[in-house]
Amino acid sequence: MNSAIASIGKNLILVGIVIVSTLNFFYGWLNWKELLGIQSMVGLAYVFLSCYEYLNASFKASLPVQRYPYFSSHFFMFRALKIALFVSFALLLFSSGSRVKYIYPICLLIASTEGIITYLKYKRSLCFVNIYANYLLIVENSISKLFASEIMIVEFRHDIFYFVKKNRKSVQIKLEHIHYRENFIQAINEWIIRNNVTVSEESKVKISELIVP
Repeated sequence: MNSAIASIGKNLILVGIVIVSTLNFFYGWLNWKELLGIQSMVGLAYVFLSCYEYLNASFKASLPVQRYPYFSSHFFMFRALKIALFVSFALLLFSSGSRVKYIYPICLLIASTEGIITYLKYKRSLCFVNIYANYLLIVENSISKLFASEIMIVEFRHDIFYFVKKNRKSVQIKLEHIHYRENFIQAINEWIIRNNVTVSEESKVKISELIVP
């Protein structure tokens, strides 16, 4: 089993339990305890597959050995809002007073799983910036590559790298969220020089001040 199969499996499980719960709402095949029992058992399988997706050997093998963990406030805010949204749905469904409340465990299941995955991502440093020969790999809520050839100029202000692309869009990397800050500054400076990326004169001075001799 690999992460792709685990991802498909967990989504099928989620769709299946939603369909069963919805049909039971209309036809009342199961009582509350029976439905809750099924939701609980299937929920455990969903949590297991979700965690396996992030911890299986093939996924870990694809991760860069040397990487700089990067967890911005945007990452945690996105995750917190997602969890809060499903918890709110669960409370609304539970307080509805009708049989629709039987669906609330599904919302709690998703919220709990998101919380566990967030913890695992942080614990295992699954969000990071990695420096390759001619591009930067930035993995957070999404995966993006920033090629040196795309960059028009680099600005460095208030401990933030601004990589301004030729299409005028900007990619930011905030040092306050980077683990191993000193090593990263040294490595990113060498990457900039090696790829002949243009840096503003003021930024060159500020970067050089942070490099440990």
